[in-house]
Amino acid sequence: MILQLPISRFSRAWLMLLFLSCSGLLYGQEQKEISGNVLDSLSKTGLPGVTVIVKGTQRGTTTNAEGHYTIQCGMKDTLSFSFVGYTQKEMYVGTKTTIDIALESNVNALDELVVVGYGTMKKSDLTGAVIRLDAKTFKNQPMTQLTDMLTGTVAGFNANQSTTAAGGSSLQIRGPKSLNASTNPMVVMDGVIFNGSISDINPADIETIDILKDASSAAVFGARAAGGVILITTKRGTVGKPVINFSANVGMTETTNDFKPFDAQGYLTFRRDLLRATNPNNPKFYYDNPAQLPAGVTLDQWRNASNNPQTDNTQEWLGRLRFFPIETENYLAGKTVDWYNEVIRKGIRQNYDVSIGGGSKNVTYYWSLGYQNNEGLIRGDKFSTIRSRLNVDFKVTDWLNVGVNTQFADRDESTVTANLGQMYLMSPYGSMFEADGSASWYPNSFAVASPLIDYYGQDRFKKVNTLFASIYAKLKLPFGMDYKLSFQPRYEAMKDYDFWSSATLAGGSSRSNGYATRDDASTYEWILDNLLHWNKEFGVHLFDVTLLYSSERNRAWASTITNQSFVPNQNLGFHGLQYGTSPTVFTNDTQLTGDAAMIRLNYTLLDKYLLTASLRRDGFSAFGTKQPRAVFPALALAWKISEEKFFNLDFVSQMKLRLSYGVNGNRDIGAYSAIAQMFSTQYYDGSNVQVGVYPNTLANPNLVWERTESINLGMDLSILKNRVDLSMEYYDMTTSNLLMNRLLPEITGFRNIVSNLGQLGNKGFEMTINTVNTEKKNFSWRSSLVFSFNRNKIKRLFGDYKEETIDGNAVRTELPDYTNEWFPGQALDRVWNYDVNGIWQTNEKDAAAVYKLEPGDFKATDVDGNGKYEALLDKRFIGYRQPRFRLGLRNEFTFFKNFSASVFLRSELGHIAPFAEGLRTGGSDTYDRRNTNDFPYWTPENGINDFPRLNTNTNVFGGGIKVYKPLSFVRIQDVNIAYALPSELATRLKMNNMRVFASVRNLYSFNKWPGWDPEAWDNAGNNVPMPRNFTIGLTLSL
Repeated sequence: MILQLPISRFSRAWLMLLFLSCSGLLYGQEQKEISGNVLDSLSKTGLPGVTVIVKGTQRGTTTNAEGHYTIQCGMKDTLSFSFVGYTQKEMYVGTKTTIDIALESNVNALDELVVVGYGTMKKSDLTGAVIRLDAKTFKNQPMTQLTDMLTGTVAGFNANQSTTAAGGSSLQIRGPKSLNASTNPMVVMDGVIFNGSISDINPADIETIDILKDASSAAVFGARAAGGVILITTKRGTVGKPVINFSANVGMTETTNDFKPFDAQGYLTFRRDLLRATNPNNPKFYYDNPAQLPAGVTLDQWRNASNNPQTDNTQEWLGRLRFFPIETENYLAGKTVDWYNEVIRKGIRQNYDVSIGGGSKNVTYYWSLGYQNNEGLIRGDKFSTIRSRLNVDFKVTDWLNVGVNTQFADRDESTVTANLGQMYLMSPYGSMFEADGSASWYPNSFAVASPLIDYYGQDRFKKVNTLFASIYAKLKLPFGMDYKLSFQPRYEAMKDYDFWSSATLAGGSSRSNGYATRDDASTYEWILDNLLHWNKEFGVHLFDVTLLYSSERNRAWASTITNQSFVPNQNLGFHGLQYGTSPTVFTNDTQLTGDAAMIRLNYTLLDKYLLTASLRRDGFSAFGTKQPRAVFPALALAWKISEEKFFNLDFVSQMKLRLSYGVNGNRDIGAYSAIAQMFSTQYYDGSNVQVGVYPNTLANPNLVWERTESINLGMDLSILKNRVDLSMEYYDMTTSNLLMNRLLPEITGFRNIVSNLGQLGNKGFEMTINTVNTEKKNFSWRSSLVFSFNRNKIKRLFGDYKEETIDGNAVRTELPDYTNEWFPGQALDRVWNYDVNGIWQTNEKDAAAVYKLEPGDFKATDVDGNGKYEALLDKRFIGYRQPRFRLGLRNEFTFFKNFSASVFLRSELGHIAPFAEGLRTGGSDTYDRRNTNDFPYWTPENGINDFPRLNTNTNVFGGGIKVYKPLSFVRIQDVNIAYALPSELATRLKMNNMRVFASVRNLYSFNKWPGWDPEAWDNAGNNVPMPRNFTIGLTLSL
């Protein structure tokens, strides 16, 4: 029997409602893919990096390079679109599968946050001279290290290009501020001081760079901020699904110009002209090739010019040219060596980077790994590095955030390069190898070593490993306060092992059976920062106060072991130093400590009157116990004049005037410069070796900090709805208590003492103009122009004065330092030399003879007209070693959204440098192979007015003479083109974006410098080749 239960009308309604509710629930849980483009409302171009989040969740993504996005969400969800500089918008999803949206520019939001010392500020609230660089500007340009991003792009910032595979260069902000101590800018990374090598920082990890140029901005760092501060912010993870980025670029490098030695035929001509100049009594045809005698000269005349000529005319001729036997042998055999192609080469450059970033509401992360392998222009020059970074941030509670930033780098600097200078001393008729295949020590058979001897015979291992971390905890406190504790340890280990085999001069000539060294060095340091911050607004008053207490310690250990003459053989090289017969050991350990306290107040009234005041007190152990501390104050004012009611210029978006004063310090003097340092020595007493200890330096307990005082006047102006931004700076700096090595009388037993002497000044002007020239749907053009100049002057030197009477008046003047060519009242880079105004010509023989000179020698101004060249009477100030003006112009173009291009021009003007190769003095004509660079020289037949004759006489010029040539240049520094895959195609390929690019660095330079590139100099001051880099690359995001 089946029991049938009646179903009431109420029950049917209930079941239907339940069914509909379940259906709705199931439908509401269904996800779908939404895609679209986010555009700028004015230009209609895509906006990259816009954050797209499902409102009320942690699910989100960002737009790619073309502004395209895809995201999973439900029909009832709302999407939120936000981007710095634009008004946030929300859009309900509903039944749509494509949502395109245009964001409107927000003038106030464009006032981005800029990183300053120990915090951030709105750009419009800055009172000091701060400039920001966005890494996106260089996205189509391969970067070896940070200095590649800074060269020529910041007004007042000097970062000349490097010429080696490792890259890097010296950095200087607003001119030299010391005579002896280093004034490199301080580097601060993610809010903490970074004391490591810039080459350890991967440019691919950099998000932004902020540069503090004036003293008021940098004074919060006190002790080491005299050279300015570079603030680096690295990339961090954002809320949303993981984003994987990969980039690869490969390139080739070549010289920007050639500065070759003579080829084989040119060398023969050079030898002929050199011998003619050094032996003027011989007939002119004496050194000519007998097979190519000039008209009117017979072979008998040529042979009879020698008392006992050889039977073979060719060998007689080569003997007259002072050829060595090996040169004669190779000439007769038709053998030559192209030394240029043996020393100079084209190099390959590779760079690969991968990163992943993402996170949730409570945890974000960013991890990267980069590998770089570069070859330089000189054979043997190579560099490789592996760099990795991990940034993790945790939101533990609403009032506690913790995190860690770590950076690891492994640098391989195991390079043994050919000797560029020796290349110019080689004969093309020399022999690079001996008969047994080993490298020849002396290819010319005498005196001059091969440029490749160490390249073939030296073994080197050099590795540097560094680990830098920053661990922090940040607590949110009541009353608008927060406290941050950060600990930054850094460890560095260096191994530099070298072995010169017996095939080298160092290991086989001056020593027997090899010579080896092992240098080991390690550094461990830490910095502990305590930061208390308070921000509070009271009506029209805004207060922002920062307090800091910091302490630090640095310990370094170094040891050097050497040995030579290894037995029974040298096969183990530097792996077996115990098998040598003459070991030596040297150790050097140092320890430095420091601490600092700082307070800074930022005050804003009515959002238009701004004040920043700071005071920092530093202590450092290198100054000893008597003067270890110094105080560095700063004050800055700013006025947003465009916010005033009386200011009614509609085309002006913002105008701000700034005035600042501040004091910075310099403590770069070495660990123990203030105290006496002990050295050891050994001597033999007739039966045993005794060890003695003696003071090598004299103590100076009164040594104090260098202090740089600076005044800065600035103006920021934005016009035409922010399409034109102008920033101008004028500064006046004075560095006093210069840290200098003062020479002492020999009777003291010491050579010098570190003292505070002298005063150095710098004045200058800087201007930066950024413009949006046009912004259309399918074409945009932006420009950036930077211009600067700096004028420095030695205000005081050692304090040594002389008194003399001039025109009846007693005059007291300070004595200069002629050794270093430092002159009080003149610029530090002033050139003091004879004023060379040409070359004595053949028809000026009698006039030249007055000065005991001949045609072909230098013609210089005789200031006092006494017929003599005397340094103190006739040398003059003829120019400057540093550029008088610096300019940079960048133009960026975008075509049809997917194509982009940029061109960067850079110029340095108004400076000169000695062209050492132009001074072709003689020497012994038996083995003289000097200055065989292929460029003109004076002869009676070639009466040029730029360069002297071979074997020119410089002895009559008291104090010496140099050939100075202009270094000014205009360079096409960077040319880049790129193509970004259309967003729709990238989406179908499951990518966020993909971009391919090609670039050329140092495409061409317009200059009158006769040697290698005018910007290319090594650490020893030698002119060297400049690389021109061709690169192709790929970046993609998944």
